[in-house]
Amino acid sequence: MYAWCIMPDHVHLLLQDPAVVDFVRLFKGRLTPRATRFEPGEKMWQRSFHDHGLRKEETLEGVARYIWENPVRKGLVAHATEYNWSGSEVWSNWRDFFGRG
Repeated sequence: MYAWCIMPDHVHLLLQDPAVVDFVRLFKGRLTPRATRFEPGEKMWQRSFHDHGLRKEETLEGVARYIWENPVRKGLVAHATEYNWSGSEVWSNWRDFFGRG
Protein backbone atom coordinates (compact mmCIF):
# COMPACT_ATOMS: atom_id res chain seq x y z
CA MET A 1 0.00 0.00 0.00
CA TYR A 2 1.66 3.19 -1.18
CA ALA A 3 -0.45 5.55 0.93
CA TRP A 4 -3.41 5.41 3.28
CA CYS A 5 -5.40 7.88 5.35
CA ILE A 6 -8.30 7.03 7.62
CA MET A 7 -10.64 9.99 7.94
CA PRO A 8 -13.62 10.24 10.31
CA ASP A 9 -16.09 9.49 7.50
CA HIS A 10 -14.07 7.83 4.73
CA VAL A 11 -10.80 6.12 3.86
CA HIS A 12 -8.21 6.87 1.16
CA LEU A 13 -5.98 4.10 -0.16
CA LEU A 14 -3.33 4.17 -2.86
CA LEU A 15 -2.51 0.62 -3.76
CA GLN A 16 -1.58 -1.62 -6.60
CA ASP A 17 -3.55 -4.82 -6.49
CA PRO A 18 -5.21 -6.63 -9.37
CA ALA A 19 -7.73 -8.04 -6.88
CA VAL A 20 -8.78 -4.61 -5.57
CA VAL A 21 -12.43 -5.66 -5.08
CA ASP A 22 -11.36 -8.58 -2.90
CA PHE A 23 -9.01 -6.27 -1.00
CA VAL A 24 -11.77 -3.74 -0.28
CA ARG A 25 -14.12 -6.53 0.86
CA LEU A 26 -11.45 -7.85 3.25
CA PHE A 27 -10.60 -4.33 4.46
CA LYS A 28 -14.22 -3.48 5.24
CA GLY A 29 -14.73 -6.82 6.97
CA ARG A 30 -11.68 -6.39 9.19
CA LEU A 31 -12.59 -2.83 10.20
CA THR A 32 -16.21 -3.54 11.01
CA PRO A 33 -16.38 -4.51 14.68
CA ARG A 34 -18.37 -7.67 15.20
CA ALA A 35 -20.09 -6.26 18.27
CA THR A 36 -21.19 -3.00 16.62
CA ARG A 37 -24.93 -2.54 16.63
CA PHE A 38 -26.66 -0.41 14.05
CA GLU A 39 -30.20 0.84 13.78
CA PRO A 40 -32.40 -1.07 11.29
CA GLY A 41 -31.38 -0.10 7.77
CA GLU A 42 -28.21 1.68 8.93
CA LYS A 43 -24.89 0.47 7.55
CA MET A 44 -21.29 1.24 8.39
CA TRP A 45 -20.11 1.09 4.77
CA GLN A 46 -21.57 2.18 1.47
CA ARG A 47 -22.20 -0.66 -0.97
CA SER A 48 -19.56 0.38 -3.49
CA PHE A 49 -16.38 2.40 -3.60
CA HIS A 50 -14.78 4.93 -5.89
CA ASP A 51 -11.57 3.98 -7.62
CA HIS A 52 -9.53 5.08 -10.59
CA GLY A 53 -6.20 4.26 -12.16
CA LEU A 54 -3.40 6.80 -12.20
CA ARG A 55 -3.75 9.23 -15.06
CA LYS A 56 -0.83 9.93 -17.38
CA GLU A 57 -0.07 13.25 -15.65
CA GLU A 58 -0.26 11.78 -12.12
CA THR A 59 2.63 10.31 -10.16
CA LEU A 60 2.48 7.90 -7.23
CA GLU A 61 4.17 10.52 -5.04
CA GLY A 62 1.74 13.26 -6.06
CA VAL A 63 -1.35 11.15 -5.40
CA ALA A 64 0.14 9.98 -2.09
CA ARG A 65 0.72 13.59 -1.00
CA TYR A 66 -2.88 14.42 -1.95
CA ILE A 67 -4.09 11.55 0.25
CA TRP A 68 -1.87 12.51 3.20
CA GLU A 69 -2.96 16.18 2.95
CA ASN A 70 -6.66 15.29 3.22
CA PRO A 71 -6.75 15.91 7.03
CA VAL A 72 -5.23 19.38 6.44
CA ARG A 73 -7.90 20.25 3.85
CA LYS A 74 -10.59 19.10 6.31
CA GLY A 75 -9.09 21.26 9.09
CA LEU A 76 -8.21 18.33 11.37
CA VAL A 77 -4.51 19.26 11.60
CA ALA A 78 -2.28 22.12 10.48
CA HIS A 79 0.27 19.87 8.75
CA ALA A 80 -0.08 16.40 7.21
CA THR A 81 2.74 14.99 9.34
CA GLU A 82 0.71 15.69 12.50
CA TYR A 83 -2.09 13.28 11.57
CA ASN A 84 -1.71 9.89 13.25
CA TRP A 85 -4.08 7.97 10.95
CA SER A 86 -1.99 8.20 7.77
CA GLY A 87 0.97 6.26 6.51
CA SER A 88 2.60 4.07 3.91
CA GLU A 89 3.67 0.47 3.70
CA VAL A 90 6.10 1.35 0.90
CA TRP A 91 7.71 4.61 2.07
CA SER A 92 8.67 4.28 5.74
CA ASN A 93 9.90 7.89 5.59
CA TRP A 94 6.70 9.29 4.04
CA ARG A 95 6.79 12.32 6.36
CA ASP A 96 10.00 13.39 4.60
CA PHE A 97 7.86 14.13 1.54
CA PHE A 98 6.82 17.26 3.44
CA GLY A 99 10.29 18.39 4.52
CA ARG A 100 9.51 17.94 8.22
CA GLY A 101 10.86 14.38 8.83
